[in-house]
Amino acid sequence: MLRDRAAGAFGEALEVLGTAPDFEEARAALTEERARIAAPLRVALVGRVSSGKSTLANALLGGERVPTGVEELTFNVNWLRHGPARTLTVHYTDGTPAQRRDIAELEKLTARARGAPELAALLRRIDYLEITDPHPYLRDFDLVDTPGLDSHFGEDSANTLRFLALDEGDVRAATLGQAAKADALVLVFARGLASSEEDLLRDFTGAGVGAAGPVTTVGALTKVELFWPAHDDPLAEGRRVAGRLMDAAGARRLLYDLCPLASLVGAAAGSCTDQDVADLTALSALTPSELADRVYFGAEFVSADLPHVPVPAARRLALHTRFGGYGIVLAARLIREGADTRETLRAELHRGSGMADFRALLTDHFGHRAELVKLARAVQHTRALPELAGGSPRARATLERAATAVTRLEHAEHAFAELAVLRGHYSGAVALDPPDAADLLRVTGEYGHAPHALLGLPADATAPRLTARARERLTHWAGLTADPAHSGATRRACQVVRRSYELLVDRLERRRETGPYA
Repeated sequence: MLRDRAAGAFGEALEVLGTAPDFEEARAALTEERARIAAPLRVALVGRVSSGKSTLANALLGGERVPTGVEELTFNVNWLRHGPARTLTVHYTDGTPAQRRDIAELEKLTARARGAPELAALLRRIDYLEITDPHPYLRDFDLVDTPGLDSHFGEDSANTLRFLALDEGDVRAATLGQAAKADALVLVFARGLASSEEDLLRDFTGAGVGAAGPVTTVGALTKVELFWPAHDDPLAEGRRVAGRLMDAAGARRLLYDLCPLASLVGAAAGSCTDQDVADLTALSALTPSELADRVYFGAEFVSADLPHVPVPAARRLALHTRFGGYGIVLAARLIREGADTRETLRAELHRGSGMADFRALLTDHFGHRAELVKLARAVQHTRALPELAGGSPRARATLERAATAVTRLEHAEHAFAELAVLRGHYSGAVALDPPDAADLLRVTGEYGHAPHALLGLPADATAPRLTARARERLTHWAGLTADPAHSGATRRACQVVRRSYELLVDRLERRRETGPYA
């Protein structure tokens, strides 16, 4: 496996360095990079302040996992990892050892302190908060919720950039030993195509975020529920706006996709209680137009004495705070259509918010290439290993030999050639007909690495059918490789895909008599 060969390369690099004290920093860097390859992919949610990053994190994890608010709330980076129970560990910037704290203190340590000088001083010392959570989605990804890059509080931006291993001018200014660098990004945009969204793209292209690019970056257009009531279907309007943003702002050069999300509704779906269902069911007894009119005037809905509305004001306030006006109207409609149990309603709200498709996108697009993405990042960092030599030619030569043990993977592993082709495809340098472009994505692992997924066949496809399809595709791409109409990056892409099919045919042939196709 690629991971095993990568681990072997890092082991060889460490053997080159030996145990000499002069190479302690380099050994630590290599050890950390090797561990990161085996760890879950680290996905950072990054965007402007109040763009809905924390709400999106809660929607992804099906509940209230991190604090949210209408003001600039998140002060520190929240790093969510899988664990058997919810725990909170505080990591500091001043060398203070990491400290376990009660999970109940999370909001206090996340929100900006006002009128509390001692707490404010503590917050400025925090590098990031590490939160473990048993949610199964975190088995695939570590999720990093960041404060926001455009904060007028300078420490917020500094915390985000430090956590992503960036500085004001140069990505590579961070050392190989710096921890907690994202492997992939979710760029979070608030609804609408305004100058702030276009500026956000410039923020990232200008800052040089190392992981940015369609292979490792997707976008989330949040808060589309605010298109209601001007639009009965705010998700449809969100798709229109997302398409305009992708085209007008040139986001296709940076993002694989931009997904509209009613993330407040998605977060509420995950934490929906039996009492919520009972209250929403009672509200569904109102006519759709009457309920919409009442909810639209939010202040009156949550506080006025409404004898004919069968839910107390306190509960109306709780529902409006968590679901929003559109979420209440949507939930009532779903209940009228038959979603009258908690689990059914939660599932339908999750789907209707766009979160079901978004979670699947992250799993497919990031998860299927997670190993390669992590290794590519590790190789890039290891290339800078000789810079730790200090001025000693002998030390530099040793560090160069150690780095070469890892960086030569780029030439030895076909997966790196596929990664280069993918980048060429997304940048527009590779010009293929749509069916061939789709085939390129599929055979390089967009939908998984099992033979049937690489070939676009059903999971129960027989061995002879798999082999026949692989050979047919190999013949097709061999023809494209020989086509004089293709040159440059496109010709190179055809050669790489042809090699991908050659390796797949060999894989199928070798496994014909040794075991099942998986």
